[in-house]
Amino acid sequence: MKFSVHRNPLLEALNKIQSVVERKNTVPILSHVLFSVEGQELSLSATDLEVGMKMKLPVKVLQEGKITLSAKAFLDIVKELPQTEIELTRKDNDWVEIIAGKSRFKVVSLSALDYPALPQFEDKKYLASRVDAFREMIDRTSFSVSTDATRYLMNGVYLENLEKNVMRMTATDGHRLAFMDSELISEAPEMKRGIIIPRKGLTELRKLLDAADSTIGIAFERGYIFAHFDDSYLFIRLIEGEYPDYRQVIPRSTDKVLKVERESFTSALKRVSLLAHEKSKGVKFSIQPGLLTIYSSNPDLGEAKEELDIEYAGEPLSVGFNAKYLLDCLAVTPTPHLEFHLKDHLSPGILRGEGQPNHTYVIMPMRI
Repeated sequence: MKFSVHRNPLLEALNKIQSVVERKNTVPILSHVLFSVEGQELSLSATDLEVGMKMKLPVKVLQEGKITLSAKAFLDIVKELPQTEIELTRKDNDWVEIIAGKSRFKVVSLSALDYPALPQFEDKKYLASRVDAFREMIDRTSFSVSTDATRYLMNGVYLENLEKNVMRMTATDGHRLAFMDSELISEAPEMKRGIIIPRKGLTELRKLLDAADSTIGIAFERGYIFAHFDDSYLFIRLIEGEYPDYRQVIPRSTDKVLKVERESFTSALKRVSLLAHEKSKGVKFSIQPGLLTIYSSNPDLGEAKEELDIEYAGEPLSVGFNAKYLLDCLAVTPTPHLEFHLKDHLSPGILRGEGQPNHTYVIMPMRI
């Protein structure tokens, strides 16, 4: 195999694809990128068997074939090469020669025959999906995904059909729950039930969305979700199993509504949480008509207190929450005003941006 390609587009492709590569090196071939040359096109493929990516580049082909190269080693080499044409040639015993200007490398590679087979990307039924909606859904839910390996089914976001082309994305770690509804896809996909997209796959999908314009192609196949934009393809192996019934934790009735300015609430919460307990990050809300008082206390550090003007006409209420969980949600809520729906000190609270009923954040209370 022999081909030449300019250094800049190759470097850009390698930077994008290397994040998919298996880093633990439990299977040596998975730390490599597969280079496949056919026609006048180079395909770069990488996978850790859970997430996979394929990118295509136009190249000057002198001889078709396939090679694999260490993702990290080859990326480090290309970074240091001059901005010129790079020629790659497969030699005997799967060695690869790399020539750029007066620079010459000979590197060891693994046989392309040992590289795992990847799904066929091109023959899927891709549905046009709104990039802005997809991006917003991920940003407003993914922070609530569980990182606890024992809660495997919660280690991703749950995507389901609601009605017509409206879809819901949900994430929870058992202490908080975030979900968002949006008109995401041009036509409702054929899904008998929702799917669970794992955290790493979601991260790679989010990167692909940043590179896309207004729409991106999404396809669903048993056990997988595929994404396609220009000459970039992504596949994600879904988490198998049934997502917990999150609707059970959403309060059915909250008779107390607190309205507060988001910026001042966020600033006050950040300051008070500085003296909260390092692990629990617990703060206490004392709510009465027109006034919210936020407290924190730590025997090793001291106490903090902030008062905020609010809109509230209900009975006085004291309730504790994890400040970090609240701040995570506030960081992705762009509205100038917030609505906090509460019932009592034992029931979950519902936080929403004012006028944004399609995004809901549920947080469990704490005993403080």
